Amino acid sequence: MKSVCRKIRLVFFSALVSTNVFSQNDMSSFLKVGIDDGNKVLSAYATPIFKTFGAGINAGWFNTAKVHGLGGFSLTICPNVILVPSTDKTFDVSTLGMSNNTRVINGKNSSTTFFGSNSNSNNPELGSFIRYPGAATDSMLASFKLPQGIGVSIFMIPTAQLAVGVGLGTEVSIRYMPQIKTNDISAGIIGFGIKHDIKQWIPGIKLMPFDLSVMAAFTRLDASVQLTALKADQPTSNIDNPNPNKTYLQSTNFVSSAYTVNVLLSKKLSIFTPYLGLGFQSATTEFALKGEYPITDINTNYNPLDPLSKPKVVRELKDPISLTSTFSDLRATAGFRFKLALFTFHADYTLAKYPVASIGIGLHIQSLAPPKL
Repeated sequence: MKSVCRKIRLVFFSALVSTNVFSQNDMSSFLKVGIDDGNKVLSAYATPIFKTFGAGINAGWFNTAKVHGLGGFSLTICPNVILVPSTDKTFDVSTLGMSNNTRVINGKNSSTTFFGSNSNSNNPELGSFIRYPGAATDSMLASFKLPQGIGVSIFMIPTAQLAVGVGLGTEVSIRYMPQIKTNDISAGIIGFGIKHDIKQWIPGIKLMPFDLSVMAAFTRLDASVQLTALKADQPTSNIDNPNPNKTYLQSTNFVSSAYTVNVLLSKKLSIFTPYLGLGFQSATTEFALKGEYPITDINTNYNPLDPLSKPKVVRELKDPISLTSTFSDLRATAGFRFKLALFTFHADYTLAKYPVASIGIGLHIQSLAPPKL
């Protein structure tokens, strides 16, 4: 089991590496259109990955409505595969409400999100326009082409959890993934859940041959990525850089908090147990770009009569990106489980805006008999 958990951590590490592709995709480019517009464009590009993490960590919490007896427990490993809807593979920059200083300069409005095409040949190119003191027309200060996606519309988040029966028709669960740390990535998951048998409280059906329960769970994912050191534009005849040799260190911080509540129904048929779940989920993801980021901006002190004065200057922005994405959704899960001796295998599908397919294996002991006196 220790070896399996290690492999699960490596899979999760691989998932974080794929988000690192996004992180390393010269995110400072978004700042070329200013902090406000840069946040808007980056939010549109990244929101699908934020929702994917929320849907993924909400999945895999149950594979039966039956509650463990006192002392019973299960240890389950469950990879959750999230399917990204086609509507979230592109976005329209004309709907983002950017300022008049940011303009599309190649006549295109539709751009790929993180999960879109792995080519940006058809993406818009944005320019940041300013008017120098005394000028009659605007000039383009900087431009960049919106980044490509990863070209894959699925994402996997593996989970491992322990559930223990505490009596009175109740079990508690903990979901934990120790912090994965490399030279530039740190990530981990922790979550808590509770499940309670409600059939015992409903007159007329508590003796019927099925299981009925309710559950609630909360999960939090924390990740940070250290970005490659960046240098600013070097001094030219048009650019003044007071710190041409300075190296800028940046990082991204990522926190996703999600919860779900569900009503569960299952029926044991020998070794086979079909189950259903109906419920609600919500997730909030916070993403921040930390550190100092140099951008080339207009020099408000530019004096065209001074031969040493330059129209552009390198300016430093501190912690320039801060995004929050929240979504709520109804969810319906259908699946089945096989139990052979002490081991279980399950598979299910959750229907929601971001559907999730889950499979899992586990060690399962329904209850422990109390010691005889």
